[in-house]
Amino acid sequence: MRLCWNDGFGRPLGKFTLEDAKFYRDIGFGVVGVNPGGSLEATDEEVERVKRIYAEAGLMPGPMPIGLSLVKPDPAEMEIEKKKLARALQLAGKLGCPAIQPSVGSLNPKSIWHYSKDNASPRAMDLLVKYTRELIPVAEDNNCIISPETTQWTIARSIPTMQEFVDRCGSPYVRVTFDFVNHMNAERIYDTGRYIRCAVGTLGDRIGIFHVKDVQVQEDALLVLHLNEAPMGTGLLDQEALIRASTAMEPWKTFSLEHIRTREALKPAYDHIQSIATGIGHKWTDPKVTHTSYLKKSGR
Repeated sequence: MRLCWNDGFGRPLGKFTLEDAKFYRDIGFGVVGVNPGGSLEATDEEVERVKRIYAEAGLMPGPMPIGLSLVKPDPAEMEIEKKKLARALQLAGKLGCPAIQPSVGSLNPKSIWHYSKDNASPRAMDLLVKYTRELIPVAEDNNCIISPETTQWTIARSIPTMQEFVDRCGSPYVRVTFDFVNHMNAERIYDTGRYIRCAVGTLGDRIGIFHVKDVQVQEDALLVLHLNEAPMGTGLLDQEALIRASTAMEPWKTFSLEHIRTREALKPAYDHIQSIATGIGHKWTDPKVTHTSYLKKSGR
């Protein structure tokens, strides 16, 4: 996998700067996600400008995080959402992003991330597969994979449901973004490496992207388990197991650090992950290995 900073820029394309691109490069990243800050409107000139910025800084575009959902409970809202998802695929394709990262979705009418009792119903999975399959031709035309992020609250909320989602979609242009912290619970939190190995061993290349952060237990919570994100390297996620598991993935995919809240914290997070990789002799994939170049080289 290619080491990536997931949340690069976070503003409309016209406001991307070379200085920011060099900041990420100087930390050590060769791949940086293209976060358009919620705006999917961009001129051809803005797209070309961003591509020049990446090229001048020596970076490759990573996946595009977007605040959209593959499922909404209201059919009229979902039709609007599908048009936005299609625009995201088109924009990401023009920029050379390997994937878009929406939410897998929820039938909660107020939140694309939060729980609904209906998320566990067969109808929910049927809707998720239906809407996603309608977008596959757009993904194919733009050579950009649909790789939604999952949590325990969404419709694809477990290893079996992620497997079902990808298999029923039946396209190499549909994968999942697996954030292992999002799936921690009381049984997994003190042996995270085992869960990582089981998840990757079962799902294999149904996974398109690793999201990488850290997690801790809120020790003063009583009766109900509370887990919180933690600064990289201070929590309980087995980062070595995660790096070792990444070698089972196709090399063009991204090992994407995310949710690092300040610019000052980004380099220590990078250094922590890199120190583990160095300690076990791990080499990241060349940033220039793209989905297209990998398929061509492997004769697919």
